[in-house]
Amino acid sequence: MISEAILVPASSIATHGSIRGFVARRRLTVFFTLAYLFSWYPWLIALTRGRSTGPNPLGPFVAAIVVLAVSDGWGGVRGLLTRMVRGRIGLRWYAAVFGLPFALCLIAVGLTNAFGFPSSPPASSAWRELPDRFIFIFLFIALGEEPGWRGFALPELQRRFSPFVASVILALFWAIWHTPLLGNEFAWSIVPAFLVSVVGATFVQTWIFNRTRGSVLAPMLLHATVNTLSGGLMLPLFHGGAAIALWWTYASLWFIAGAIAIRFSDIRCEQS
Repeated sequence: MISEAILVPASSIATHGSIRGFVARRRLTVFFTLAYLFSWYPWLIALTRGRSTGPNPLGPFVAAIVVLAVSDGWGGVRGLLTRMVRGRIGLRWYAAVFGLPFALCLIAVGLTNAFGFPSSPPASSAWRELPDRFIFIFLFIALGEEPGWRGFALPELQRRFSPFVASVILALFWAIWHTPLLGNEFAWSIVPAFLVSVVGATFVQTWIFNRTRGSVLAPMLLHATVNTLSGGLMLPLFHGGAAIALWWTYASLWFIAGAIAIRFSDIRCEQS
């Protein structure tokens, strides 16, 4: 019987090999390019029609899957999916994932009040909506972003750089990814503070990722908790100049937390 390999045109084999080799040699370049492309296409289309919209948060996840599938095959994809459900990280890390965002929000509100910007308690409806908000953010935003940023890009960067340098590079690309939201979801007056918070949060995520043996679930939970508490409870409490003061206080706290955390992120994760 004629081997199936003989029936495949040589040009097809060469093309497949060249594509796979190109992606394997430039994994990060291809990933970031695809992450922006898959995320920004709704925004770019909207701009041509005179409108604006946010990015597709699933873009980084899809980009990571594509790069891993082409360069590593099913084994690479399976490795990422396995780390996305790695939940045996210990109670102290669950405490950090859920407790740190809550503590920083509480401290930020308290300090902003102390600076002379009073706030009223959150509406009772805001508390009731938290579970639904968390589930939506976890399944749509955290699931879409973290397997790409932390599940793929961070380990790749840490193969070449220290956790600190890797985090700085990743923070830059993560911040740029939010471009469609700048001036829309994030008013221009708070964009500088938001960018500071991105750097701090990136450092914290590196610490969490490395200390949980490369668990992607932990960064996903942290991301969902941060967005749920800040957007659902904290940010609606302040407006105008008070909101700017809150953002700078909140961003500074994240930066301080990140500066502390990155000092303990020197152990690169073993993705077992």
